[in-house]
Amino acid sequence: MGVNPGAINLDEELRRLDWKIEAGAEYMITQPVFDIRILEQFMRRIAHVRIPLICGIWPLVSYRNAEFMNNEVPGASVPPEILERMRRTTTKEEGFAEGVKIARETYERVRGEVAGVQLSAPLGRIEGIFMMLEE
Repeated sequence: MGVNPGAINLDEELRRLDWKIEAGAEYMITQPVFDIRILEQFMRRIAHVRIPLICGIWPLVSYRNAEFMNNEVPGASVPPEILERMRRTTTKEEGFAEGVKIARETYERVRGEVAGVQLSAPLGRIEGIFMMLEE
């Protein structure tokens, strides 16, 4: 069952989470996480929940993609430092490589704190997942 750690109204998101658990949810999968601080705050708020949390990780592909996720996708907060890293890229491949690197860093930081991760392949670029796991 999906959860959004960066929900605009986190109290309502947590009420919905309780309802989903009562309805039989066996695990949680987050929306893509770009700001680990938001995930950490969310995890503190759900410390009492006894079902596994799986963290969604989505490699960004460009600065434009990072801006879109930050500005147009409710709850998908891309922190300024990641926006800046993506802004500094100059080619499509450089942007993709930096997005994969950021996703790898996110994976490394969260993997010991969550039950698992869900790796996404934006725009069907499955090679990003392999690149992330090989480094």
